[in-house]
Amino acid sequence: MKTRLYLMVVLAFPCLAPAQLAPDLQPARFGALTFYFENDAFSSTDRDYTNGMRISWTSPSLSRFGDDANVGGVAGLFDGAPGTGDSSYERNVAISIGQSMFTPVDVRNPALVANERPYAGWFYVGLGLVWKKATVKNTLLFNIGVIGPWSMAEETQRFAHDSLGQRSPQGWDNQLRNEVGINASYERKWRLHHNAASHGVGWDFLPYVGATLGNVYTHGTLGGELRIGYNLPDDFGTGAISDSATTPTPMEGASSSNSWAHRFGCHLFARAEGRAVARNIFLDGNTFRESHSVDKKPFVADLSVGFAINWRNSKLSYAYIYRTCEFKGQPDEQIFGSIALSIFF
Repeated sequence: MKTRLYLMVVLAFPCLAPAQLAPDLQPARFGALTFYFENDAFSSTDRDYTNGMRISWTSPSLSRFGDDANVGGVAGLFDGAPGTGDSSYERNVAISIGQSMFTPVDVRNPALVANERPYAGWFYVGLGLVWKKATVKNTLLFNIGVIGPWSMAEETQRFAHDSLGQRSPQGWDNQLRNEVGINASYERKWRLHHNAASHGVGWDFLPYVGATLGNVYTHGTLGGELRIGYNLPDDFGTGAISDSATTPTPMEGASSSNSWAHRFGCHLFARAEGRAVARNIFLDGNTFRESHSVDKKPFVADLSVGFAINWRNSKLSYAYIYRTCEFKGQPDEQIFGSIALSIFF
């Protein structure tokens, strides 16, 4: 319990510090930086999807993807592509780097545990393209990375456990083999009951649909998020780490001058998501080599509740996520926590 409280305090501190540097708030000029941390220690377990980390940066509003000073040469290839909207859309470019790790339930057994999920790690970088209006947001995200020992998941977990004086899982010698992973994801999200002023107590609903294709994940997604609170941020929510999630991107048009002027806001949220899964390498095993695998379930659902605080140019959120069983024979559903801290510059 003390460890969890300490972690939340450490993550909350940067949320306050930038605010002291910005007495006259303006819409983001240099972009948004978001830190994600997910772990099943919030439910006192150490299994399945046991840890995830991501750092993402999103540009401020652009007229064209190619206008981005960092990756515009690549992102600009999509300017004018069908479906990316007209000149009335705000555009953003996002880059990210992350790592996820998965372990079986029996982490003390050094031998392969045949009826449990494989040990696996996923280290990746991503390029995201966002085009949006006040009530709709589109995201196209490309992730490329490595699975297996190259992901350094074993070393990361051992370092964390050693630092906390805990015993490390013993079966990493049985993890999935090295493989390059490539995924492309698209998501379309709507914001219903949008209030341009974003003043006072209010609510909104954010339904979304999406699809992911690649040798790491292939699935279709349908979900929605309900937010109720005071001075709701002028954005499209803050989801957990996923294939199509990028840094939160507030609207930077006329309405943002009102929402950014507020110095404090808070809200509760509840989110439900269902996935029809055709491939999950962390259950199906390696694509081109023999490896440990389990029989995945074709449908998986996430249910989550949480709270968020937006203070000047920062936003901190926490979600408690329940995930249904992902493979046949999985002894229990999983619960894990997700923290996201966004700072808008």
